[in-house]
Amino acid sequence: MLRFEILGPIRAFRDGEPVDLGPIKQQAVLAILLLNAGAPVAMPEIVRALWGGDPPENGVDVVQRFIGGLRRALDPARTSLIAMEGGGYVIRPGENAVDAEVFRAALAEVRQAQGTGDVAATSERTRQALALWRDEPLAGLTGPVFAAARARLAEDHARLTAEPVHPTTPTHPTTPTHPTTPTHPTTEPARPAAEPAAVPAQPARATAASGRAASPLADPDYPEAVDPWAGHELFPPGPMTIL
Repeated sequence: MLRFEILGPIRAFRDGEPVDLGPIKQQAVLAILLLNAGAPVAMPEIVRALWGGDPPENGVDVVQRFIGGLRRALDPARTSLIAMEGGGYVIRPGENAVDAEVFRAALAEVRQAQGTGDVAATSERTRQALALWRDEPLAGLTGPVFAAARARLAEDHARLTAEPVHPTTPTHPTTPTHPTTPTHPTTEPARPAAEPAAVPAQPARATAASGRAASPLADPDYPEAVDPWAGHELFPPGPMTIL
């Protein structure tokens, strides 16, 4: 049974025994295949992962030699572990044979256990997932393809370490949720004071004799109310003699 590790320097084991994976470029070919396990990787992609934008003229031949070396090391019985498909190569390592895939499955189980409130399962699966990390993923392999893969794996690791092991219990408010009954006033509010009734204005009536303003006692609606001073001067005209 083969097992592969990429959460650290790339390694392979057959029945628990380490497998010699050859030179670093050959290890890089295995890494790019494992990162795309189950899906064919085109030859130009493998060449670009190994040498970037400046591959050697015989880059394709070198990759083919590396594939041959991996087949001899990993699959001496020729079980088609690494097969040519669609103009590229594909590796099918089997279920749970790559530590990165086991880690992602454990991460999903941690989230499921947290959702159900299973503290014991959450703690155990978190411990198992973190134990898979030996070092920086794909350590020793250079180039943008492997740097991007490292960044994705690091994000998964950061999410696991950031999430609490113990699920949090939502807190309930201690204040009553029902509105309080409004209190009714015990005293009747003061009523506004009544305004005094307006006194109707009396029409002015001029006297024919003196031209003075009419007395307020004279009311045209009541002819019997006659002003006693109407038509009489209080003082005769001329200079006043003081005795």
